[in-house]
Amino acid sequence: MVDLDAEALRLGRFRRHRRSGTWSARFVLGPGPDGEAALDHVEDLAVCMGRAGGLDQDGAVFVGVALREAVVNAFRHGRSTDGAPTRIGLHLTPDSLVITVRDRGPGFDPERVADPCNDENLALGNGRGIYYMRCFTDRVSFVFPRRGGSVVRLAKKTRP
Repeated sequence: MVDLDAEALRLGRFRRHRRSGTWSARFVLGPGPDGEAALDHVEDLAVCMGRAGGLDQDGAVFVGVALREAVVNAFRHGRSTDGAPTRIGLHLTPDSLVITVRDRGPGFDPERVADPCNDENLALGNGRGIYYMRCFTDRVSFVFPRRGGSVVRLAKKTRP
């Protein structure tokens, strides 16, 4: 974990859990340019954590892309009327990297998101985020809390 992004560490809470041998980081990104700028550092940290967990460079970068897609979706589609921030959690276990992204927006139905690989959707400028998340991680799940919002959970095995 030597190459950790210093700015990412400044932006969030980063902890090593000695008893379980895991690492975690939490971030709160507000709306606007500052939150979008901070996303670069959070993505860098996710890549570093993936590498530290055992992913090769490409695999770690792809996990970073999946994280970026989840956060950008939260920024674009998950904004609440009260301007609540997007919350991001990274958790590195001995065998996987788990990412959670929570927003306070209106929620959505993942089954109704158009498949970007269908011919009629190829020219659309959106709809690829969930597709990339599914391509670049081993597991994608969605939870919709009663009080609103969405939680996207991405998991990638880092070791066989």
